[in-house]
Amino acid sequence: MLDSSSCKLILLIVITLRCPIVGQAIFYPHNAVVCERCHNVPGKFGSSLMTVERVGRRSREAFTPVAEGGIRHRLGESASNAGPTQITGNRVSLSLFGDGFIEALGDKEIAGNADLQRRSSLEILGIAVSAPVLEGIGGPSVTQVGRFGWKSQHSSLLSSCADSLRNELGVRNRLYPDEYPTHAPGESPTPFDTPNPRTRKTELDRLVDEIRHTAPPLRDQNLARTEAAQAGEQLFDEIGCAICHVPTYKTLPPGTLINGGTYRVPKFLGNTVIHPYSDFLVHDVGTGDGIPQAAKPEYLDQSTANKFRTPPLWGLRFRATHLMHDGDTPSPEQAIKRHGGDATKVRDRYQLLSPEQKQQLLTFLSSL
Repeated sequence: MLDSSSCKLILLIVITLRCPIVGQAIFYPHNAVVCERCHNVPGKFGSSLMTVERVGRRSREAFTPVAEGGIRHRLGESASNAGPTQITGNRVSLSLFGDGFIEALGDKEIAGNADLQRRSSLEILGIAVSAPVLEGIGGPSVTQVGRFGWKSQHSSLLSSCADSLRNELGVRNRLYPDEYPTHAPGESPTPFDTPNPRTRKTELDRLVDEIRHTAPPLRDQNLARTEAAQAGEQLFDEIGCAICHVPTYKTLPPGTLINGGTYRVPKFLGNTVIHPYSDFLVHDVGTGDGIPQAAKPEYLDQSTANKFRTPPLWGLRFRATHLMHDGDTPSPEQAIKRHGGDATKVRDRYQLLSPEQKQQLLTFLSSL
């Protein structure tokens, strides 16, 4: 999630501190030293086939993550052997394109999706997650409707990026300042994100600002104009896919205060119509692995253990394989067939379509 200059800074930090990536013995947990390692399709800030493994234990119907938030880092040994009660699950890297617009959506609009679903006849029970705004005025007790992450566990881009900066790149910051539980006493501290003396901005601030300026993924307009794609879009709505993969929103007016009073929606994001194809709610669609996630341990909601945020479908054409939360689904059609739980009736409606209609719907998905 960082540009080349930021990556050079972080690499300089880890070299200075003699991180194991350059052959020394000191262990600083991280999955990568550059954001592009996991966010590179179709370009910087996109998705990828990379996954992060979540690890924890279940006892008395409650999940407890192992050290470092339950993330198994690829460099080092952050995840200990949890024994017979160990639970593991993979999480695919999500695209960050257009996340500034998603951040600028109103809470009521997202929460209202749950009300609409309960009034339908499809037995869909999406839940709006109340997630902390870690940077909010008054501290993390400020909450907002979650919208980022596989569990909608983050409600602001600053909170989400701060989490990734610490837990994926191994750089502590003002929202995640604590040292790692596995850090050896007496060793040099892990890198900490401090303000640039000239700009007074931290790398976290600069990163969030850059993501807020990314445009949503563009559709394949040539394919979208075909009769097949247009027919498929109509079927997408008719069989109920659009009840969870909500096509259209309008962002809040410019100047609206969000994120616990810390951020005003700017002109370039406000009053903009977007088409993310998600309700940003969490659902049980039969693919759960028993692992809840939260911005911080004190916000861990066990009720989300088998639920996942509806992934936005914009940009789907850039990743036609390794779909759903764990990347184990090879194609959009297989993803549809894998849906159960809340999506059972919609999946069954898809199965009743003719071969031609199924192909039309898949053509529409290929245009997103």
